[in-house]
Amino acid sequence: MFHLMLMLLFALALAIFAVQNTAPIQLQFLWWKSQHVSPAILVVLSTVIGAVLAFFVNIPSHHRRRKALKERERELEELRDAISKH
Repeated sequence: MFHLMLMLLFALALAIFAVQNTAPIQLQFLWWKSQHVSPAILVVLSTVIGAVLAFFVNIPSHHRRRKALKERERELEELRDAISKH
């Protein structure tokens, strides 16, 4: 629940920023240059890219936790079987 509230607050702050910053700016990144980019679009695009990267970075740890959980469930089932036999 806390994460949901935090995400909603972040989305609200992002929306407020987008509404308040509509004047185009000049943007330069390495060899790419643009004369008219809205800062709101830049921030939203950066946020989306960051969220996608965070998702992919968390995939390995998610799989490790899931594998560990399945192992614990298997051990628990074995213990239940052993108890039921006595």
